[in-house]
Amino acid sequence: MKKGKLSLALITALLITSCAGTGNQQAKETLREAGRVSKEKGEYYEIFTAIDEHILPLPDLTIYSSYQAENVDSGETYYKEFKEFNVPMAMTGRVNAYIQYFTERVPSTTQSWLNRSNKYMYLVRDIFLQEGLPSDLVVLAFTESGYNTHAVSHAGATGMWQFMQGTGKMYGMEQDFWIDERRDFEKATRAAAKYLKALYERFGDWYLALAAYNAGPTRMAKAIKKHDTNDFFKISSRNTLKLETRDYVPKYLAQLIIYKNYLKYGFTPPTDMPMLFSSIKAPASTNIYWLADELDVSYDVMRDLNPALKLPLTPPREYTIRVPYKKDKQAQAIIAAASKDERARYKIYEGKRGEEVASIAKKYGVKKEDILRVNGISRETLLTSRKVFIPIPDMTNSKIDNAFAQVLGKIDPKYYKVRKGDTFIAIAHNHNMRLKDLQKLNPNIRPSRIYPGQYIMVTKDGYSNVRYASKKKSRQVAVKYRVRSGDSLWSIAKKFNTSVSSIKKANKIAGNNIYAGRMLTIKKNSR
Repeated sequence: MKKGKLSLALITALLITSCAGTGNQQAKETLREAGRVSKEKGEYYEIFTAIDEHILPLPDLTIYSSYQAENVDSGETYYKEFKEFNVPMAMTGRVNAYIQYFTERVPSTTQSWLNRSNKYMYLVRDIFLQEGLPSDLVVLAFTESGYNTHAVSHAGATGMWQFMQGTGKMYGMEQDFWIDERRDFEKATRAAAKYLKALYERFGDWYLALAAYNAGPTRMAKAIKKHDTNDFFKISSRNTLKLETRDYVPKYLAQLIIYKNYLKYGFTPPTDMPMLFSSIKAPASTNIYWLADELDVSYDVMRDLNPALKLPLTPPREYTIRVPYKKDKQAQAIIAAASKDERARYKIYEGKRGEEVASIAKKYGVKKEDILRVNGISRETLLTSRKVFIPIPDMTNSKIDNAFAQVLGKIDPKYYKVRKGDTFIAIAHNHNMRLKDLQKLNPNIRPSRIYPGQYIMVTKDGYSNVRYASKKKSRQVAVKYRVRSGDSLWSIAKKFNTSVSSIKKANKIAGNNIYAGRMLTIKKNSR
């Protein structure tokens, strides 16, 4: 961030936050689904026409940028792109349904996303405008992650912009034991801007580009070829694309409408303040918790500023980190005056599988209990080869050690101790894994020869396998639901967090028509 010059977007974000009191006057106004639905341009294109005059009307769908034209200096390098780009708008039944979902079903979640977005919105908007993208695309981060830098999907997509490993590497984001730059709000945003721009240049349509961002360009190109059309809504009316992709554009459009009219929908201005920072070059293995103490800032602030760091320790090489705004010179002076051991607080040992923690402690002249505590582990024998962090006796700090152990425990491989009667496939099922995934994690274990007391790795680490670690065992239960006037299979499926195909299968429904009063059996997961 350049000193002495705050961006127009940042100033706007600060003003919005400071005016939070202006949103208190409105009670929550919502859109309700109209009784009459007219069909236009085919069954996929629903436009609601019967709107009760006493409720909030459909929002103004005129497209405008969050940057007004008069606020953009014509001398700026991206002024030309700003004038040329825009995101089109369409109001469909699915868009309207998602407006209702985010404003009526999960308003607290929507408000929390709105609050969090204000930390990054100014930076995201600036980067998108510099890359020549319409600023309305900043709302796409709501659709992707709710502006959560630590979001991880079941498929392993990570960060605010949900990059898969391969795409992340393709756009220059480093990923190793120490860092995952897909979680870096600045680098990932720059990569997302370039990726979106490339997709738009390929497909020539923002709806197709957005769908390709979700499904992948190859799958999108195949769908276009199969149906011989560039109309996203015609393609999404078929089952060629997954439901997630078919709903991706409507969900984005709904969130764009809500974001631009959030006061009308009963939301309040965001409470989180924009995240201001300065960047410095940190030497190898710099402990950011130690630096936080020296700068008199909280550990959470340093973690929020540096989400790419998997641990509160920089990689064993020079690495750029962020510190609170205008604390860069102070941080550089503190680092320069500290020794290597003072900066790191720990030595790093490459432990081998089967090695005793006591023997490692003896090598370094420290207590076994200190190694167990700092590394957040309870077993006295290493079950796999791993890095072991050794506290330096003269640098011991219980506050830093305890906070470090909490983070390290999240990425420490997780194990299951085999019990009598267990089978390999049952263990995989109970941890929401495929058999082949569990076999990959345990290549030296024969599935037919497991025995009680044996340890089986069930997550590689807390980041790369969150899709396994975060899911609890669930079971399906059946509930009864009587169809109401205005219901559709899709709206009922959304209400019960299930799929249309599941409802049709459970109730032997051939088509897509249902009538009010019918009793349906709904199967859903119960945790």
